[in-house]
Amino acid sequence: MLNRKLKLWACTATFLLVLLLLLFACAHSRGAAGNTLRHDGLERHYILYQPSFKTAPSNARPLLMVLHGGGGTHRGMLRLTNRRFNELADRDGFFVVYPQGIDKSWNDGRPDKISGAHRKGIDDVGFLRALIEDLSVRYSIDSKRIFVTGISNGGLMSYKLGCSLPDTIRAIAPVTAQIPAAIAPLCRSESAVSLAVFNGTEDPLVPYNGGQIKVFRRHRGAVLSTDETIRIWRQKNRCGPQAVITEFPDVAADGTRVTKIEYSRCDNEAKVALYRIDGGGHTWPDGRQYLPVRTVGRTSRDVNGCDEIWGFFQSLK
Repeated sequence: MLNRKLKLWACTATFLLVLLLLLFACAHSRGAAGNTLRHDGLERHYILYQPSFKTAPSNARPLLMVLHGGGGTHRGMLRLTNRRFNELADRDGFFVVYPQGIDKSWNDGRPDKISGAHRKGIDDVGFLRALIEDLSVRYSIDSKRIFVTGISNGGLMSYKLGCSLPDTIRAIAPVTAQIPAAIAPLCRSESAVSLAVFNGTEDPLVPYNGGQIKVFRRHRGAVLSTDETIRIWRQKNRCGPQAVITEFPDVAADGTRVTKIEYSRCDNEAKVALYRIDGGGHTWPDGRQYLPVRTVGRTSRDVNGCDEIWGFFQSLK
């Protein structure tokens, strides 16, 4: 009798373990796949998330590119954003791609000799352009709705893409980032690339008012101020002087307040918006507090960064 009960328990435990492993595999693999693309002799990695279409799409779909920060990874961006972009992709039907930088970094144009991508002179503009072209060949992607967002080094790289590929990129949404001073001349040319910036006024790494980026007290290249970044982009898009200002409710009582300042009367129906996060740090709005507050500052819970970013992109005609 005892042996029979032990065998029954063992069979039941084995069945439950297999079931849990299958559920885990499905939950983590549905729609998302790790891929590689060879560029400049390097094997580059990325994750592509395909939405769960109930029926085959009858028209081309947007592509959203999400860039990790310095020292981060493409998988880390999924965790930082709580996979919210994937949920929105399922809801609204668009593709999300999470590329991986070389040595966990992007060559955003700063004279930074510490991070690998800068030191090695990696052509990340070329890689990301090639990635967009490759995905556009293999999937039904709307060439007029290609968007880029990213945090920190990924946000700085967003500016470089927007300034280098204005005929490819429709809009960018950098988080905790301004225009790198080294590429400011490139960004002054007129082009209809919409911009939404999400910056904390108490960012301890990328100063809101411009100057040297500092990581562990080491200078990592200069950025323009947030206000100068917005001014340059308004000139690029030939926007009018009037802005619509929206104060978001302080629902979280987390020491931050969010104000949206948006210029919509621009050429080619472009837009320029600043989400000023008073009291906010070097963090993703409503994302994970990936390091202590004393290191990276506060994370605002008054708005969800993914929702606002995708809402901004959707608003573009």
